[in-house]
Amino acid sequence: MAEKTILMDFIEESLKNRNVPHKWIRIGTISNDAQKRIEQKCGAKVSEIHIDNSSVIHAMTQAHHNLEPDDLLHAVDVINTTHDISLSKKQHKSGDVLIFKQDINGEITFLTEVHVKNDYLLVFDAWREKKARRDLDAAKLKSARPPEAYVRNESPSAVT
Repeated sequence: MAEKTILMDFIEESLKNRNVPHKWIRIGTISNDAQKRIEQKCGAKVSEIHIDNSSVIHAMTQAHHNLEPDDLLHAVDVINTTHDISLSKKQHKSGDVLIFKQDINGEITFLTEVHVKNDYLLVFDAWREKKARRDLDAAKLKSARPPEAYVRNESPSAVT
């Protein structure tokens, strides 16, 4: 629980002070079972999970990522519990990338860089399925325009 509070504070601080120098924190440890699943996917054994301020800013400020403020808090739980893990064909900053997916009120995806030498995964991106955004966009549109803006005049050829 304390780790989630630390992570939420880090997220808020990263978003508020976007021009600070590079910072990162350890947000959790990887369970033995998850270490085995990760090792099966990429051949690496790592025991910690980290995130940095630039990753927080990127994930949270991209509207098409559909993230809520607390979605990044799920990263440690998803990494430790999901069996939906894949190794990306693309690398990020010359490192292997693992993709973790889980359904938590809709599918959420976390991308992590594997840092074997330093024994950690770095969460560097996250997003939710597009469906959640469509619902939010519809709600915004409804509140932005009066209802009559959506009413079309009935066509003279319309059959009732």
